[in-house]
Amino acid sequence: MKNRIYLLFFLFLAACAPHREMVYLQDKTNAGDQMEVNPVDYRIKPGDILHIRVMTLDKESREMYNADDARLTTGGTGSNANFYIYGYSVDSQGFVHLPVVGAVPVSEKSLEEAQLAIQEKVDLDLVGATVNVKMVNFSVTVLGEVKSPGTYYVYDNKFTILDALGVAGDLTEYGNRNVNLVRKTENGLDFHTVDITSRAMVSSEFYYLQPGDLVYVEPQKVKRLGFSQFPFALIFSTISTTLLLINFFNN
Repeated sequence: MKNRIYLLFFLFLAACAPHREMVYLQDKTNAGDQMEVNPVDYRIKPGDILHIRVMTLDKESREMYNADDARLTTGGTGSNANFYIYGYSVDSQGFVHLPVVGAVPVSEKSLEEAQLAIQEKVDLDLVGATVNVKMVNFSVTVLGEVKSPGTYYVYDNKFTILDALGVAGDLTEYGNRNVNLVRKTENGLDFHTVDITSRAMVSSEFYYLQPGDLVYVEPQKVKRLGFSQFPFALIFSTISTTLLLINFFNN
């Protein structure tokens, strides 16, 4: 009888993922405690696409400096496809080529630094203008054990791995909380693991995502072994009823 009870208990445990493997940011801290977060400014690279707009009250100058604006917003708000087609690509030498302004080096600059470099060029010919620079090709892909896998365009320069999991609908019940991050570099692909159950991850250099990052959530062992599809509720109920009947008739 004892052996049967142990078997039943084991099957029940196998059906459940431990609570400590499910909860994010588990490390307990005192109320009011703060953790240092160090966002790293993304550095523009050849192949990136920028949306660059020169704003001025003079209509003629505005049209000259923003030649593609009309096509960009045809039919209303510019779509991702339009921004891709009419945005300014950073060439292999690290330059963007702008109407009137000409070539401006932006490679290895942050968006703020690139904006300042273009502003300095514009100020040579135009008084009172303001330059705005945005990243067009900031997208991340989330795959694996999430509820809505896919590629998502990002409109936030401080986009985190938790943000990515959020837009993908969060992890499924069987998603491994050690999340894989694949990042493109000049030398190929870098692979990293981020433990989202630990608060220490907010201090990791991989907490903030970069354009082109891939977030992959592996299934936990319980699913890889096929337990997620096993009818534990039915089996548990059947075994419980059987053991109760055996115990009743033995008495």
